[in-house]
Amino acid sequence: MPRVVGGKVNMPMRVGFTEFRKQMLERELGGIQDLLPNLGVEKVILTGDMVTEDYSPDSSIDLIVVHKTDATFGRRADFFSYHLGSYVAVNTQVYTPEEFATLQDTLPALHAACQKGRVIFDA
Repeated sequence: MPRVVGGKVNMPMRVGFTEFRKQMLERELGGIQDLLPNLGVEKVILTGDMVTEDYSPDSSIDLIVVHKTDATFGRRADFFSYHLGSYVAVNTQVYTPEEFATLQDTLPALHAACQKGRVIFDA
């Protein structure tokens, strides 16, 4: 029976689902890592549930991407949504190299993600 906790509907998980979700995310991440050298990115940092290993049914692959682009901040993730086709949700926050150099120390959420995250690609 579903429960509502903090505004989210939590479905009971079958035993072993957490391990299954972890394996699925890791498999998808491996495919993404294979594509990164061809997409012109400078750096990619994995954050979120895959770093904390706090998996749930809606766990996703959360990435901070440093990429030279002229696109507006709100449209930058579109490029990666198209090129990183995945069976699971992939959330990207894309910063230009200049933005990343400045904001990694001044934007608290980005700073924390950089400190706790795991670099999965560095050109």
